[in-house]
Amino acid sequence: MASTTIISNASTDSSTCTRPTVAIMRPVRYEQDSIQVCRQAGFDVISAPMIEILDKRDEYFDGFVSRILAGQSDIVIFTSANGIDHTLDKVPDRDAFIVALNRLTTIAIGPKTREAALEQGIEISFMPESYSSEGLLDAIRNDVQGKVVDIARSSHGAPVLVEGLKAAGAEVHETQVYEIASPAKDSPQEELIQAIMDRTVDAVVFTSSMMVRNFLEMASQMGCEDEVIGILNGEDIVVAAIGHPTSKTLNIYKIQVNIVSNKYTFKALIDETRKFFFVSD
Repeated sequence: MASTTIISNASTDSSTCTRPTVAIMRPVRYEQDSIQVCRQAGFDVISAPMIEILDKRDEYFDGFVSRILAGQSDIVIFTSANGIDHTLDKVPDRDAFIVALNRLTTIAIGPKTREAALEQGIEISFMPESYSSEGLLDAIRNDVQGKVVDIARSSHGAPVLVEGLKAAGAEVHETQVYEIASPAKDSPQEELIQAIMDRTVDAVVFTSSMMVRNFLEMASQMGCEDEVIGILNGEDIVVAAIGHPTSKTLNIYKIQVNIVSNKYTFKALIDETRKFFFVSD
C-alpha cells in the first residue's frame, strides 16, 4: 500500500512564525495518528513509511492457539498492537480465543498495545512501566519460575525477552505473527530523503532499528547515503530516537543522536523533540 508524503499546513494562528519541520517514517497503521501528534506539538510534517508490515503464520502458531484454548499457558505476552491484530486475524474462532485469553495473565508491552487489546475485548492483566522487552523482563522475571509463557510478536523481536525468561525458569514459546519489511522505493520515501538533502527538515525521528536500516538503504539506492549521514550530523538538524537500541543502531552508522526518549512511545519522543524548538509554551 503506497502512502503519500504529507506536509502539514502551517498553523492558522497569525502570531505563530515559521514552524519547524519534522520528518517521520512510521508504518501506515500509525501514520495519520503520528502526523496529528506532530502537528499538535507545533511541527509541520513530512511523512513516508520506511517500514512495511506483512502478515506471517509460522509453524508455531497452531501450538500457540491450542495452548491458549486449552488453558495450558500461564502468561501470554503481546509486544505490539500489530501483534494483536495479526494474531486475531488468523484465529479460527476469535470469540473463543479471546474468552480463553481472559482466563490467563495477559501482558501488553505498552499503552498502544493495551489499547488495541481492549478494543478487541482482551483484558490486560499487566503493563510494565518501561515499554520495552528489557523493561518487561525486569518487571516479571521474579514471577515466571515454572510458568508457561507464550509470546506473539514480529519476526524482528529482540531475543533478550525470550532468553531472559528462559533464564528465569520459564517455559517459553514464541510465535511470529507478522513480519517487518522494507517498503519498495517509491516517491514518498524519495521525497522525504530529498527534503533532508535540501535541508528543509529541522528534525528526523527514528522509532526502531529497522527503520534506521531501511532509511539508509533507501538513501544508498538513491546514491546519497554518505551525504545524508553528513547532514544528519550537522548542527542545523536534530536526530531523535526511541530508546537506546535505536540510538545505538544510529551510532553504528556514525550518526549522532541528539534526543533519546526513555519512554517507548511516539508522543513521548515528539514531546522531547519539541523542547529543542520551543523554550516555553
